[in-house]
Amino acid sequence: MKTTIAASLFALSVLVTGGCSTMHEKSTVAVAHPVDVDDAAYVARVERVDRARGVTVRWVNPPQKRVTGL
Repeated sequence: MKTTIAASLFALSVLVTGGCSTMHEKSTVAVAHPVDVDDAAYVARVERVDRARGVTVRWVNPPQKRVTGL
């Protein structure tokens, strides 16, 4: 009987300690996720060159670049 109780308490303490340690690591680590944003500099450059050539540009899918940490 005492062995069963001791084994149960040990198993419970291992589970509780493991759960707390994983939650602590996840809550303190800041992760920057990459985000796709319109590449305004490229759009402006293309439109400036094309306007000088007399061409009109209509962006169906504007070019995008991946930025980390917005």
